[in-house]
Amino acid sequence: MRNWVILMLMVVVSVPAEAQNSGNINLGMILKQVGAYHPTAKQAALLPRQGSAYLRYARGGFDPKMFFEQREKTFKTENYYTETSAGINIPTWYGLDLKAGYEKNDGLYLSPDMKTPANGLSYVGIDIPLLRNMLTDKRRTGLRQAQLFKEQSEAMRLELLNELAQQVVQDYAGWYFAWQEKEICRQAVALLNERMNAIRFEYQAGSKSAADTIETSAQLGSFNILYRNANVKEYKSRLMLSAHLWNENTEPVNIKDNMVPDFTGLDFLDSMLTAFPDTLVSEGIQQLQPGLQIMDLYVQKNKLEMQLNKQAMLPEVNVKYRALSPGKFDFPEGSSMRMNSTFGLGINSSLFLRKERGEYELSRIAWQESGYKLQQKIRETTQKVGGLYREAITYANLSRDFAVISGQYQQLYENEKTRFNAGDATVFMVNMRETRWIETRLKLNEYRQKQVQSATLYLEMAGVIGRIF
Repeated sequence: MRNWVILMLMVVVSVPAEAQNSGNINLGMILKQVGAYHPTAKQAALLPRQGSAYLRYARGGFDPKMFFEQREKTFKTENYYTETSAGINIPTWYGLDLKAGYEKNDGLYLSPDMKTPANGLSYVGIDIPLLRNMLTDKRRTGLRQAQLFKEQSEAMRLELLNELAQQVVQDYAGWYFAWQEKEICRQAVALLNERMNAIRFEYQAGSKSAADTIETSAQLGSFNILYRNANVKEYKSRLMLSAHLWNENTEPVNIKDNMVPDFTGLDFLDSMLTAFPDTLVSEGIQQLQPGLQIMDLYVQKNKLEMQLNKQAMLPEVNVKYRALSPGKFDFPEGSSMRMNSTFGLGINSSLFLRKERGEYELSRIAWQESGYKLQQKIRETTQKVGGLYREAITYANLSRDFAVISGQYQQLYENEKTRFNAGDATVFMVNMRETRWIETRLKLNEYRQKQVQSATLYLEMAGVIGRIF
């Protein structure tokens, strides 16, 4: 499923990295800089390294260990004892410890069981756990959990990038549509200034009434207010987008006043919506959504902990065997080897197992609780995905409808303006037609922004937008 997602993203995501001219700035340029220098992107890059380091640490529990120890005591020129031992301990996955070593002890007051031949004593042996720790132990559980944590760190990386990409795309769209709103108002003010100058000239010539100048002046004042508000909105949205921008020296970067946003790059949202419809996403939501992957891995971690605590309720039975040989690892065959050996059996168990049973029950509850939370989260995410997809499609349809309506109002305005220039229409009718046209343009801009917002939130909830970095 994941490989399929990556392949699909390579096909549908095509965010250009170059602007059409030096004054334009598009989403591809923003994402390139954010992905390279944003602190959150750098933080995300550390997470897989953290997972690998934790896994390396857990694997250290299976590293062979060498040891060497020498003890001696001399008092009044007498050698009380000299004890020398060296060896290696090799842990294995199945809980068995393989051991080999060499001992050489001598001295006047050496304990009888510590005596060795003159050339020393070598041994090879094995420690075998029976019952408790036979199926799993802390070492094996720790390694399995570390492997899960490595997967979890990758999911955490994707989750951070998912949230970052969603926020950057949203803020870029906010700036673009705020700039569009400012441009619409600026164009309206420019048209009205041109008309105001013409009407003022005709009024002075006596062909227009004072009411026409007042009507146009009032219209111009209203659009000037809209333009000033849009100018502030564009400035604020540009600052919000600039908050994501850093350079290679980790210094904040601001978008310049003369920069113009380019819609190129936001087109990829439509391609991704087509490639990832809600029915497809709902079926594979647990494999797509990083947050759900993290929760699922947490459930598996709790299950491993429960299995370990279940083992702890069994009696601890340890068997130790050592084959002995005088000198350095010259072991005889047959019965002589069985005769030259040590054997040990140890049994340890709590009588009531209250601590062990309590730990097991707590870990079992934690596992069940995390599983129930995951089930509910999957359900909630699936429902949200469906709602956001329907919302994005609805706003896309509304945008298309309003584009037609806006074009119709523009045609009415152009016709009315032609009639006005011919002397067959009033200023009031021209202003009314113009107002309706500007209102539909602003409404179209609003619906297009909502369409981008819904699509972005949907793709974040689906867990795929973060892979555009």
